[in-house]
Amino acid sequence: MKCEIKYAPNQLDEVIYPNVGVERRINGYATKQLEGHIILHGPNGTGKTSLANLLVKEIGNQHPEIERKDADELLTQPDLKKYLKQAVAYAAMTTSEKFFLILNEFDYSKKNLNKFWTALDACGDGVMAIITTNQPMDVHASIRSRCDVIEMPGVCAEAALQRIQYCLSMEGVNLPDAQVLHYLKNYVQGFDLRRYFRIADQIIYLSKNNMPMMPWTSNPKPLRVI
Repeated sequence: MKCEIKYAPNQLDEVIYPNVGVERRINGYATKQLEGHIILHGPNGTGKTSLANLLVKEIGNQHPEIERKDADELLTQPDLKKYLKQAVAYAAMTTSEKFFLILNEFDYSKKNLNKFWTALDACGDGVMAIITTNQPMDVHASIRSRCDVIEMPGVCAEAALQRIQYCLSMEGVNLPDAQVLHYLKNYVQGFDLRRYFRIADQIIYLSKNNMPMMPWTSNPKPLRVI
């Protein structure tokens, strides 16, 4: 069982957003009220890549023309401007309407970056790049200046609870919110969505094999103030 895969979001309204501000900005792009390139940055396990894929699916009318090449591979194209212009011209004739680039871990790319922003500028609104990175300041300043930089901080346990409970209920496991929230808060280090889903996997495994659940208490002892 891998809940992370089996119950991965299929549309934007199923995404676990870290906060309302991020959700509103993403919805602005999804409804085409906002346009332009985006940098999604944050620690591992915050759903940056999943969000990028769902966003272009929404903007591209469910059938987007997407390039998912490794950034370094894309930047080694002999004539990147011509390559992107041809892709944009083709996308314009489809329901996608524009060409999308999803470039993950872009902070590791250091060579031929001037080719990239020159090609983006040449294609205008016909191309939309979504870059994901852990370290936004490692992305060249000339690229950052062309993008809406959106932080994807870690997702708190409370924000993940509803989705985790959905996974459990679909697998026939029913536990009170307080118990599941205790596991998410106390058995996960950091605010990592992947780790939350692993907790769900463990709960389902224990339940289906009639094994005792992990210890928890609904009334934790208050901390003593010395």
